[in-house]
Amino acid sequence: MQWDEVPEDRGRVRFAAAAGAVEGYGGRGLNGRALHPAAGYLFPDEDGEGWWVIFQPWPSPGSPGHKVPGDILACNDSYGDMVHVVVLAAGVWEDDAGAAFRVHLPSSLADAARVAASVPHVAGREDKERRTAGPPVSPRGPMDAG
Repeated sequence: MQWDEVPEDRGRVRFAAAAGAVEGYGGRGLNGRALHPAAGYLFPDEDGEGWWVIFQPWPSPGSPGHKVPGDILACNDSYGDMVHVVVLAAGVWEDDAGAAFRVHLPSSLADAARVAASVPHVAGREDKERRTAGPPVSPRGPMDAG
């Protein structure tokens, strides 16, 4: 497990772990960006143990900027060499996740889980945008014109 600040990436902190050092995320490794609590980088659980909460982008070629789909994960590295992962939200946009954490400023892991659950899913947001865009327009124009 490693974390570092990436100045060229909006100054965000990156959290990474190789697939062999991760448990609870389907054999996948981590290379995500930290979401911030009200203070610092760790979200305490009910026992006071600190968890990172990160946005883990899905691998996808050609995603523009930070409008990428991914998952919100809680990561705890206090289990020796293994990082334990809990998926808080799957299939959300990174910008939506970041905005929700900036607005709600969770201060604990339980708060972070509630904020993550409120982030709209990729499919739900696309469906909403499609519904609010109005009916599809035929390239042939209105059928009863004339």
